[in-house]
Amino acid sequence: MSRIFILTIIFIFLTIFFESIIFILQLKGQRFSKWFGKSAFNLHMVLTGFFWVATFCLIVILQFKKHPLFHNSILLRYTGLILLISGLILAAWAFKLLGIRRSFGLNFFEENVPVVKNSLYKNLKNPEDYGFWIALFGFAIFTRSIYNLVIAVEFMIIMIPLIMLEIVPLKKYHTTS
Repeated sequence: MSRIFILTIIFIFLTIFFESIIFILQLKGQRFSKWFGKSAFNLHMVLTGFFWVATFCLIVILQFKKHPLFHNSILLRYTGLILLISGLILAAWAFKLLGIRRSFGLNFFEENVPVVKNSLYKNLKNPEDYGFWIALFGFAIFTRSIYNLVIAVEFMIIMIPLIMLEIVPLKKYHTTS
């Protein structure tokens, strides 16, 4: 197994872990700024951004290596391409609706922060994450790579607790409305 593949798997875990820290602290009633002052959100964004960029760089580097393939169907390749494009469009649209500060968890659990409840968010609690998953799964099918399939599945499994954390304020909003 490729060292780049193993390193990519490790960075995926670290990326989601760092992104989750701010949600965990807010859920426990603690503020990230307690330890890092006014620059807490910027620090979180820089660290999370670093891990996302490093992870995607590793994924790109991994694409230049030889991969074991899991299918040879041209129909599946086109299906993967359609899923990839659809997932990217869904994730980008959801990101635009939510905005950068909310997408990365700033004050997610505070009372005065409005919950997005129009358009996509009316029917899906996390269209941004679901779009990302669809794009990753589509990319894996398109490239036929077992490595990319494992990466997509790992992202999905590791992001489930993050999504559950993100749903907490939404459930609270819907029960109080």
